Amino acid sequence: MGAYSIFKDTICDMTWLEVDEASKRGAIMLVPIGVIEQHGPHLPLGTDIYGAYLLCCLAKSYLRKKNIVSVIAPPYYFGMNESTGMFPGSINIRQESMINMLVDLFVSYGKHGFKRQFVLNHHGDPRHNLAIFRAILNARGQDIDSVCIMRPSTERAYKKGGVILPDTAIIRPVESTRTTRARAKLIKSQLHIHAEERETSLIMRWYPNLLKKRGKIKTFKPVLPGHEAFEKAESGGKWRELSPQGYIGDPSVATEENGDLYIYEASDITDAIAEHLRRKL
Repeated sequence: MGAYSIFKDTICDMTWLEVDEASKRGAIMLVPIGVIEQHGPHLPLGTDIYGAYLLCCLAKSYLRKKNIVSVIAPPYYFGMNESTGMFPGSINIRQESMINMLVDLFVSYGKHGFKRQFVLNHHGDPRHNLAIFRAILNARGQDIDSVCIMRPSTERAYKKGGVILPDTAIIRPVESTRTTRARAKLIKSQLHIHAEERETSLIMRWYPNLLKKRGKIKTFKPVLPGHEAFEKAESGGKWRELSPQGYIGDPSVATEENGDLYIYEASDITDAIAEHLRRKL
């Protein structure tokens, strides 16, 4: 089950003395990024925040086993929701505001000794991701070693975004066999992208107290448009017309067991971080 709050195991619950000690021990910083956005009638607005935070918490525990000291930054969640901003509760800020805020945070962390930062985002909006990439470039120009962890949704946005990060600012986790097997358990169809089986399984497994309409989820009808129809709705501000309830995919097939996929993904991320650090020695 998830933590009592998204501050647990982050620097928010540490004293300044503990933070100072961690930086002197050469700790790396994991930076979870999400957004406040509608996730259907059954998942909380903070689903992406919980996903990013969970992956960082799991990775921190795995890094400890590799004798790599890490800390977790306060989860960042004021981002961009241009595609779903028509739903009440979906907060959308200006891209310039997001870039400036992230740069200030990255630089602030660096000033306190955490110059090696690994940024993990759990939100697919292309312009949201573009803001992250630009902030990373800006921070790296100020002697901050910010690195983007390329998850699938982040990778898709990167290919569309037009921002080029240096190879040293990117890590791409290699999917392990057990991760592939866990992912294969997810129901495959034309398009599973938002508040669907995967994200519903995330909340069901790790934050069950936040799951709404538990007894009705099995009755949800899949929303499975083709890629062309989805991209047209996403770019044209027609998400709500495409899916009045907000989800894209099939939440009805979610299971608690499938939420374990996050365990395996976090392990892959840990291996990628360890390899990145090894190459820099």
